[in-house]
Amino acid sequence: MSPALQAKLLRALQEKEIEAVGSNRLISVDVRIIAATSRRLQEEVDAGRFRADLFYRLNVFPLTLKPLHERIEDIAPLAFALAMRHTPEGKTMPWISEGALHLLRQHSWPGNVRELENVVRRALLLADGIGGAATGEIRPEHIQFDGAARLIEREAVQPVIYGDNVVTGAFPAADSAPQRRLANIVQISEAKAILETLASCGGNRLAAARQLGISERTLRYRLASMREAGMPVAVGGGRR
Repeated sequence: MSPALQAKLLRALQEKEIEAVGSNRLISVDVRIIAATSRRLQEEVDAGRFRADLFYRLNVFPLTLKPLHERIEDIAPLAFALAMRHTPEGKTMPWISEGALHLLRQHSWPGNVRELENVVRRALLLADGIGGAATGEIRPEHIQFDGAARLIEREAVQPVIYGDNVVTGAFPAADSAPQRRLANIVQISEAKAILETLASCGGNRLAAARQLGISERTLRYRLASMREAGMPVAVGGGRR
């Protein structure tokens, strides 16, 4: 908020009057103000970027909201509420499967609720048959994150090779992590299953996707996520 706008807001809060654009008549207002910020306002005040008098006008009852990844219990109700909001009028809202909710709970959500809204809207489109048949349910393959989710840390990995140079991957050593989080275990198990299936299919993504019960597009996305997470994945030996 620019210094000029800060001064106008401060005046409105102090005088409880506003003046409409293009008017010369003051309008009395009696409102409650809810202000939100992602910055530390006390630091902004100390740096001279935010007016101290406006800060103390607004800071009557401060509330601190934790980031979404620290509020796992909120993800499911928020996802259902967002699905209800964005389901077109006249259509039945797809149910969000437990598998899809499990993926949502694992994500780190750097974009918080705005990112969750993007993911839910995208899932609604995919479940409605964009690029495939309508399912009536949001399933794990419909969950596409804004960015690739981090699968594993780059440190302390050991190479694992499946097949005759068809698929290669890297996974954490069994004793490399003092605290084995369930989300990491699930992600690593999923990656192993994908690579093993690809190897058994000679690197053919279409055949592997069928065996895994997902679309080839979803498989490509999973492989890309694994690469961006630091896993050296190479697929060959098959037409696709």
